[in-house]
Amino acid sequence: MRVRRFIEATRLVDVLRAQRLPEDPPAAELLAWSGQLLLWTASLHDDRAEILRYPEAMDAYEAFVSHAAELPPGVDHYALLLSVALELHSGPSRILDWEPGRREALLDALESVLNRPGWKAVVSDGDTEEGRSPEPGRDAESGATAVERRWRVEWIRRTARWPFRRIAGPEERLRFECVEHDPGERGGAETRILLDGRPLVPEVFDRGPANSPAHLLDGGLLRATDEPREVQLAEAYCAEGCCGALYVTIRRDGDQVVWSDWRLPAWWDSPELPERRFDAAAYDAEVARAENDHSWASPAYRTARLIAAGLRDRPDLLTRWDVRLHWISSDFRDRDCTNVSLLYRPEPDTGQGREEDFWRQRMWRIPVDGTSPEDRAAAALRRLAAEDPRTYDG
Repeated sequence: MRVRRFIEATRLVDVLRAQRLPEDPPAAELLAWSGQLLLWTASLHDDRAEILRYPEAMDAYEAFVSHAAELPPGVDHYALLLSVALELHSGPSRILDWEPGRREALLDALESVLNRPGWKAVVSDGDTEEGRSPEPGRDAESGATAVERRWRVEWIRRTARWPFRRIAGPEERLRFECVEHDPGERGGAETRILLDGRPLVPEVFDRGPANSPAHLLDGGLLRATDEPREVQLAEAYCAEGCCGALYVTIRRDGDQVVWSDWRLPAWWDSPELPERRFDAAAYDAEVARAENDHSWASPAYRTARLIAAGLRDRPDLLTRWDVRLHWISSDFRDRDCTNVSLLYRPEPDTGQGREEDFWRQRMWRIPVDGTSPEDRAAAALRRLAAEDPRTYDG
């Protein structure tokens, strides 16, 4: 809310419309900060999507994009423009009251800028081999280390085409989009759910982003079975116990899949959400596509997804050691590492006290080492088959 009030008080739209100094470094810096302010206002990670409460949001986006070509090409500026495009494509800003074609025109303009030779060169030059760090040191302007710059370049390469794809036809009725946020902003990943082309979570529950692919897709929670299953689609940025969560019950009904019995916090002031029905074959195909699409994921995150899939197929790899999988993901601070959080009992269960009191955590770190994610995942599963994970040292 503070960011929104700041951009309203400073008349961001007027500042952007008055921008006329493309060769003046302070002007470029001001333009970049303006784009960053818009992204912070749209974020669901630390607050509500205040962009939806900003009356001049669409004018601000239009004014910013009109000057995008004036930013000097560079990794930070490329990441900024790409993040703005992701927001316009499937973030909260997509559900602003856009006139037909206006949002698409902004995406076309951003794509045109990033397709220019100077911008393409930003992510095509230099050695960014997976897991290999360039020479040490920090970028003079951004303060990022060489490793952090490589992570950002790799993210740009994976993500660069995603927000500019046009989706048309029946499949647009329901789509799951895995979005990994800019690692330079310490962002994670979320499973954006598009219903009839509109992002569901910010439209009905704007207290936090959609849950991660590790939760919704890698756990198979979005699959429809004859047995109804309640699924948490999103949790408040603070915690469910504080500001609630969004739930839906998913079930198969003949040749249809039904989303019904939506659950929001009791105090949430919103109309009752209607039951949604989808063609079962199309629904299953979309879930399978999203579950098997690794193109958006970093090497460490892809390793995590493959290990998780292997453990679903062979749960005995953990149960034989009386160990549970707590969570598995790429490291938030070290993008060249996969973290596997395991729970185990240090002492036999006495049947007294709370069950969670008898479990302890073991963190297993698997570094990116130059081998493929498939090879790293296979090696991890072989180790679990042969060696008690309770004895792992990191």
